[in-house]
Amino acid sequence: MVFLKFLLVGLCFFAFPHGIQAKEKTKLLGYGLLFTNDFFGDGRDRWRTGSLVSSRVFGRSEMTRTWRRREALNELRLFSQIIAPSDLSRNSDSSDAGEKAGLMEDIDRAYVGHLSIGLHRHFQAGGLAYNFGVDASLLGPQTGLMGLQQTVHSELGQPFPSDFVRNTQVSNKFVLGSLTEVAHPSPLSPSTNIRPFAEVQTGVEDLIRIGVDVGLFGDLSEALLARAPVSGQHYSFIDRAEEGFLLSAGVDLTRVIGSLILSGNALRASKYRARTRVGLNYVKGRWSNFIGWTYLSPEFEQRHTGQLLGSVFIKARF
Repeated sequence: MVFLKFLLVGLCFFAFPHGIQAKEKTKLLGYGLLFTNDFFGDGRDRWRTGSLVSSRVFGRSEMTRTWRRREALNELRLFSQIIAPSDLSRNSDSSDAGEKAGLMEDIDRAYVGHLSIGLHRHFQAGGLAYNFGVDASLLGPQTGLMGLQQTVHSELGQPFPSDFVRNTQVSNKFVLGSLTEVAHPSPLSPSTNIRPFAEVQTGVEDLIRIGVDVGLFGDLSEALLARAPVSGQHYSFIDRAEEGFLLSAGVDLTRVIGSLILSGNALRASKYRARTRVGLNYVKGRWSNFIGWTYLSPEFEQRHTGQLLGSVFIKARF
């Protein structure tokens, strides 16, 4: 219950872009958010079907176009995601039968509700950008996310979780995790920047990831960026001051060591995953808008098709 209250406080905190200030010496420098859903992608309403990440960053520096100081910035991050089987109205378990008969299409992942709140620290040193974070997560029915999805789907006339899907979802868990990301932002030309990175994650999933992002027609290294957990798309806390476009693309490869969100009698998590993404950010005045798409490779061995997700945000600076 204490953790749930903590999450509610976080939700209220993130709901307003300039409502709460920290101590005078530590200022709210910016906020960021990114909404990801397969409605904007392949439209299949399955697997990594929806997620939202929202953050606030605090520091002693004034909000600025560049972020080249050694001074660390602190981020408070709230994250939620819904993971669903491909058929929400499914009423029986065909996993065992499918495995015995070799019917891979009958094997699917369990429903997952996932909420987390985390503290992250960003700083630069030696030409590298660092993000160290700890996150506390809730999994299972205690998140209330299945009820939220059922309400939304009911209003839209879409299928909602059957009793079987409800009863076989990932059970309640409380998980502590960590994230370490190291990136090397560097310019290739006046209008092109490259950002190779490496990441280690523990907790809900244990994994190691390497990848690279490229920014065109803008300066990807000049903004303070965070990476959305599901899509890998970047969302910014401190936007560039000038107006214009930023076209970005990226790819990464993940080695999965363990996962609490992939479960089932016959389910086998893929040891390797890949993500490929492209995005367009448009800044004009106080408005910053983003749209992007990410392809996720199959996350468990019984599936041979990936998933296409879309990500959006519309953000105003105050």
